[in-house]
Amino acid sequence: MSPVMRVWGAQQSSVPDRLLVTLQLDGGVDVTMLCDPKLNVSGEPKINHWADLSEIEQVGNIQYAPVGNNRSLFERYGSDMLVINGVDSQTNSHETGKLFNWTGANGEGQPSMSALFAAAQAPDQPLAYSVFGGLSRTAGIIGYNRFDDLSVLRGLTQPNVEPWSGEMKRWSSEIERAQQAVDKGSARMLNTNVSLREQQSLERFNSARESRKDLAALADLIPAEEDIVQREDFNAGGMLFSSNLKQQMQSALLVFQSGLGVAADLSLGGFDSHDENEPIQEALLSHLYEALNFFWDTAESLGLADRILLVIGSDFGRTNFINETNGKDHWPIGSYILMEQGAPWGDRVIGATDDLHFARAINPETLRESTTGIVMTPHHIHASIRDYLGLTQFANEAGFDTNVGVPLPLFDPFLST
Repeated sequence: MSPVMRVWGAQQSSVPDRLLVTLQLDGGVDVTMLCDPKLNVSGEPKINHWADLSEIEQVGNIQYAPVGNNRSLFERYGSDMLVINGVDSQTNSHETGKLFNWTGANGEGQPSMSALFAAAQAPDQPLAYSVFGGLSRTAGIIGYNRFDDLSVLRGLTQPNVEPWSGEMKRWSSEIERAQQAVDKGSARMLNTNVSLREQQSLERFNSARESRKDLAALADLIPAEEDIVQREDFNAGGMLFSSNLKQQMQSALLVFQSGLGVAADLSLGGFDSHDENEPIQEALLSHLYEALNFFWDTAESLGLADRILLVIGSDFGRTNFINETNGKDHWPIGSYILMEQGAPWGDRVIGATDDLHFARAINPETLRESTTGIVMTPHHIHASIRDYLGLTQFANEAGFDTNVGVPLPLFDPFLST
């Protein structure tokens, strides 16, 4: 496999209609407290404390655990949501689980879902693939930009502006004159007899310099410091958590609005709840709901909401029993949630687990439970999303093995478990 690295800053192509965001719930989310709820089974270790007093609830076709803000989550977004339960990540290792769930392969060498999408849809855009958190892999098909703070993004787009005063740096005029001289020299060289290799090098150089104008356009979109969403601190199970998820979302949406990027990775950590599982998971899931409201409301205000596919997942799930410290340990069975505004395939659940949260096999054509069917893995989910986004041929031509997991008709609105 020898995919070609794209040149950062090459001339911008037409802006694709679709945008892709992955939201990685790092640590292993307890989906039995979210979209694959489980009651306690007589004679078996207790799965959930909430099940002592509550029953499973349902909105439309989606069942959920009645904790935190789950009712509001599924009431608002259920019709635009596909829940995929019973996905076997085949590991209890965080690193392997993240790799498998976000690249579709349980070994190195495959690009992440976001990288593949960016390379196929907008390889020439300077911020095609932006990483604000979580696992990222490019496999050499595209570069990526990692940002930890929206203020840092402003500094990148305005290198000649003092961040504390908003004024031009002292030597900006000299820098500008030097840049103009470089531009003239480069143009003069292109008009002389230079080798093909020198010509290609100069063209790449000039294209990269042209991207400065695009980045300046992004700078105009970045809000004043007081309007940047700040990090949030909250208590969960006696532990203090700090999240900048909303700022990650704000940053990604501004990059999309600028037209300079099409794919972004976001993350919310803290889900590795070996102790005090339910208080921690409930607080984090409530924060997730509030962040999703911010994300979709902001996307709507920017005119982007109807272009975004949001993929939510995690490393794996958590055990089907509570340990001695009221926590839960690593469990390979987890879920994905896919969201798209006005999705014809929304309000559906694909895949299933039994009462003790073991994955059940499904028929790969009908998606119904079948004892002779397959147990879904991230292979199948990625193959299906690649098909949905029109990436399969691109991935094959780039030399990636996409035949491990066959695509499933997840997006057929008439099929469900």
